[in-house]
Order: sequence, then structure tokens, then C-alpha cells
Amino acid sequence: MKTRVFAILLVLVVASSLTFAQDSRPLILEHANAVNPQSDAPGQARSQRPVELATLPRVDITVLVENMAGGGPVLGEWGLSFLVETDRRRILFDTGGGQTLLGNARSLGVDLSKIDAIVISHGHDDHTGGLGKALEACGPVDFFVHPAAFTTRYWKEGSRAVPDVMPFSQDQLHRLVRNLVETANSTSVCEGMMVTGQIPRLTNFEDTGVREFAFLDAELKKPNPILDDQALFFRVPEGVVILLGCGHAGVVNTIRYVSELVGGQKIYAVMGGSHLLNASPLRLQKTIETFRKFDLQKIMLCHCTGIDAYAEIAKAFPGRSSWPACGTKVRFGGK
Repeated sequence: MKTRVFAILLVLVVASSLTFAQDSRPLILEHANAVNPQSDAPGQARSQRPVELATLPRVDITVLVENMAGGGPVLGEWGLSFLVETDRRRILFDTGGGQTLLGNARSLGVDLSKIDAIVISHGHDDHTGGLGKALEACGPVDFFVHPAAFTTRYWKEGSRAVPDVMPFSQDQLHRLVRNLVETANSTSVCEGMMVTGQIPRLTNFEDTGVREFAFLDAELKKPNPILDDQALFFRVPEGVVILLGCGHAGVVNTIRYVSELVGGQKIYAVMGGSHLLNASPLRLQKTIETFRKFDLQKIMLCHCTGIDAYAEIAKAFPGRSSWPACGTKVRFGGK
């Protein structure tokens, strides 16, 4: 969405120390899409054997960009970017809106030149606006993005259609990155970590969250289904962790799909944007029911989730919910 800078409104800190490790090149492996047909609406179900996902002993996440400023001398910005670190790899998940990534990284002691890979959750500019600065700081990296992210889309602003395009074309990225990996299907980013690729839309209560404003055509007639929306996921000893950019595919669709991909193994946590900002009461109720069904132990929603929706979820899951503002550092595993 169009970049907006937020004032510092809220301090929400999840404290955890981080240990930085030596980086190395990611392994790339693609899988066919799969989906669990356990939905509230009819849809085409594709199935496969569960993907092989190694258990990582520890994964550290630093929130580099988020709407609100939390721990450390950082600035808030409408957008999202996570640094995801394993013992051997460093992955940048999204790049924010472009105004705070580099400054916040410096303030938090993050060396972007040691990044191995960049994963883009979807092509909106609050997740790709910092891409140019990130690529300049990182140098050649492996780059994971759904091919639909390169399609020209349009935002409705008043009566105008405003084009929305990725900062770089496929041809430009081929020259700038080490490997350009288009993730229409679920794809391994490195050992123990995967991106979902395109997520099947099977629920009848979820939508993109921006259907009144996002279109595929300049005449503003064809709603944009945001097919490029994808999530990053990995397994630690506690279970599987899912990282969302905006969750335009629907957080319930995403959780169910990841559960199918990993063969029904325990989903431990979900973290990131969920676009519940304008969710109907029914959608919010169904989302909470799904979180309860999967017995999520950590629910760390932020960015486009919306304060009201977050408050309802926090009330439903006391002690398990938090808002990971910019500067938050959290460790999964490593106990």
C-alpha cells in the first residue's frame, strides 16, 4: 500500500537476546503446491506428500520495519521487514516502505551486507519500497518472489487509478541478484526454511482486506486477488512458525496450507501482518476459532492487523499474544 510514516504511538517489546552466526549460501529447491480441503467454502484441492523440513535448533528474528517503534532508537513506518537468522543463514523478509530500513538496521546493529537471501511476501510498496536500498547494502543475494508481483496493478485513490509496480523488473533483478527464484510453488529458501508460494483461497469469510482499493486494471473494474501473497515458514523444536507479510491470502488459508505442506505437524506460532484491519466480526471470530483449533502458542500479529482486531485476539489468548513493534527481537527454539 502507499507508504505512510506513523508517529511513535506505542511501545511493545518482546525481549530476547540474539546471537549472530556465520552466513552461507541458501539451498534452492521447489515443490508442487498442496492444499488441505478442510475449508468453509468449495475450492480445488491439490495434494502431495508432505515437504521435508529439517528442524532448526534456533531462529532469531529482528523486526527492522514496522508501523510502531518499540525497542531501541528506531523509527516507525507503515510497512514491514524482518531479519530472520539461523545458525548458518541470514534472510531479509520484506524491505518495508523505504524510509526506515537502513537507519533502523544501523541502530539495531544489523549488518545488511551479510544477508544471504531476500524473500518478498508480495509486491506492495510497503514491503518492497526499501528494496533498492536493501540490494545496495546486501550485494548479490538469492531473491525469492512470486511472479505475479511483477504485474502492474492499480490502487484506487479517490476517483484516480494509481499504478503500483515493483521497484525493479525481472530483467533488472536478473542483473542485480545472484539467483532470481520465482516462487509460484512452495520453495526451499535454505535448510529448514520454505516459502509457501501461491496460497489457495478456500475460506468463504476471508478476502484480501483491500478489495475496495486494489485492482488489476486502470478502469478499476477487476479486483486484484493479490495472488503473489506468500508466507515464510520454518520448524523449531516447539513446532512450525509462520511469518506473514500482509496475509492477503487470509491468515486462516495460510495456516491451513502450511499445515498441509508439513503433514499436519504442530503449528507453534504465527507472526506478521494479517490484514484484519477492516475484518468483519464473522471473519475475526473464525480467525480466533482457527487459532484455537491449531492451539497456537505465540500469536504475534502487527502491521496491517489493526489495533481493534489485535485487542480482540489478545483478549481471546491472554499471555500468548503480542505486537512485535520495530526493534523487537525474538528467539524461537534455542532453549
